[in-house]
Amino acid sequence: MVALSIMKTDLYLELKRTYFQTVEALVYAVELKDPYTRGHSRRVADYSIRIGEELGFSKKELEDLELAALLHDIGKIGVKGAILNKPTKLSAKEFEEVKKHPVLGEQLVSKVERLRRVAKIIRHHHERYGGGGYPDGLKGEEIPLESRIIAITDAYDAMTSDRPYRKALSKEEALRIIEENEDLQWDPNLVPIAIKILKEIGKG
Repeated sequence: MVALSIMKTDLYLELKRTYFQTVEALVYAVELKDPYTRGHSRRVADYSIRIGEELGFSKKELEDLELAALLHDIGKIGVKGAILNKPTKLSAKEFEEVKKHPVLGEQLVSKVERLRRVAKIIRHHHERYGGGGYPDGLKGEEIPLESRIIAITDAYDAMTSDRPYRKALSKEEALRIIEENEDLQWDPNLVPIAIKILKEIGKG
């Protein structure tokens, strides 16, 4: 019985490793299409996990948060590379194409039954706490908590990374922008927690 239990545990861990390796491979596929985002999803996941731990998330909640953060940009597979890597400001039409990626991501990820909840988190990571985000214009606590976390960490990492159309902001400047725009764009209850953690990571 003990040997069987150990075998089942080993099998579960091996399946879980394979599962996450498959996710990492999908993330790499996105990064090949948009090289400026290389490492972005992993950093967003790491920042998000730290916030989830601070909020007392369960092991299952942390796993879903990590998966959603890793896959939040998977829908960009369906966006033209010329748009993703354009060195100048996007036109209104081009931006509308980019705005489709959360829905495309949800559609792709929801094909895996185990990831249906993760797919919903992905769909809503560009909603704004004060309303006016996309794709559904949700606001406040209508937005899943995990999506509100990823909205902050995604924005922070994007601001502090080089993009085709601009150079990276300093960490201090990015945190200042997040702090000044809480209520409008990000959850004001999460912003202080996120800033504390991101400052700690910045010192590491």
